[in-house]
Amino acid sequence: MDIQADLNWIHQEIDKVKDPSFIEKLKVLLQPNKDKSIISDENYDFEIEKALENIKNGHFYSEIETKEISKKWEENNLVF
Repeated sequence: MDIQADLNWIHQEIDKVKDPSFIEKLKVLLQPNKDKSIISDENYDFEIEKALENIKNGHFYSEIETKEISKKWEENNLVF
């Protein structure tokens, strides 16, 4: 793919996103000149609340599932 094709694909995928937590992460990622290691109190609280909600609703992976996912990432060279 060339850069324009990549950008088009990224735009299409972003248009499909409905998860507010993911949108917030994209915003943080795309903000220029911001120290990525610093998280605002508001954003931290949001992430904690979202994580607790996910756990309460059973949306989490077991240790075994996590290891399987990690192995697939490694196999597909997605580990950075």
